[in-house]
Amino acid sequence: MIIVDCLQNSPQWDEARLGVPSASQFNRIVTTTGARSKQREAYLYELAGERITGEKKAGYKNADMDRGHERQQESLEMYEFINSVKVQTVGFCFLDDKKEVGCSPDGLVGEMGGFETKDTLPHIQIERLEKGWSTADHFQQVQGCLYVTGREWWDLVSYSRGIPPIITRFNRDEKFIHELSIELILFVNDLNAIVKKYT
Repeated sequence: MIIVDCLQNSPQWDEARLGVPSASQFNRIVTTTGARSKQREAYLYELAGERITGEKKAGYKNADMDRGHERQQESLEMYEFINSVKVQTVGFCFLDDKKEVGCSPDGLVGEMGGFETKDTLPHIQIERLEKGWSTADHFQQVQGCLYVTGREWWDLVSYSRGIPPIITRFNRDEKFIHELSIELILFVNDLNAIVKKYT
């Protein structure tokens, strides 16, 4: 793993991620079963466009997402307090020195763990506390982070200010990670071929 030491959402962070398949988007490459996602082709062309032009695709943002960025530090400090740990914040992590695949963890924990937080609206957090939290929507991202960083476990946090947090620990799913690694190799090969064709 190679760590780019920068602030997330900074120009350096944008530059590191440009045209690189990242764990937060791995659901666009594979499904939770390891099958190819229907969004794969669109994501492939999107990253090819970034690499060819050197310009990042404009992303969608809303007030909820902005609030999530603002409260990420709150969630991190709460997590550190509850678990008596220190979270190492990082910018972007590459799988290896090829720098073809990566992830943007919210934090690394010790030598074996990781941390990811999702800011949640109060009514949703209460419903999750009452009925349980389905974390399937984040499966590919978390397993992708485990693959890229080589870590053993990852804590996914549902956070809403003033309401008890929910912390779900993921361990490595080696079968899925194996399938993901193969699909990422094929995806990167296709990406490189498209970029080469038009540059």
